[in-house]
Amino acid sequence: MNATSKARLLARYEVGWWIWHGRKDFGKATEFMAKEYRLQFDMPYSMAMRAVGYRIKAAKMHDRAEELDRRGRTKDGLVYWKRAEKLLERHFALVVNTKPDQEISQPTKTSLRHK
Repeated sequence: MNATSKARLLARYEVGWWIWHGRKDFGKATEFMAKEYRLQFDMPYSMAMRAVGYRIKAAKMHDRAEELDRRGRTKDGLVYWKRAEKLLERHFALVVNTKPDQEISQPTKTSLRHK
């Protein structure tokens, strides 16, 4: 596959998962994102599905955190932002082929505060 075709397909998969996430069809969102990861990162589909599973769960935490933040409940929202971060840590560990519990530099507490 040439670079132009690959770029076009990656864009289609990316927009596909955005659409299905917005429509709250997380099964379809997972499918599109896993196809994107398989192509973009040249990873086995089964590993892509695992990585995407964590990302989809993080997206749900993100949605909840944003909802709470919009209502002015930022302290409650922070709980969900932290959950999203832990899920994304697992996600990225799979993407970069490291172990989820491997030492990763920790952000400061202030970097997680949202105003």
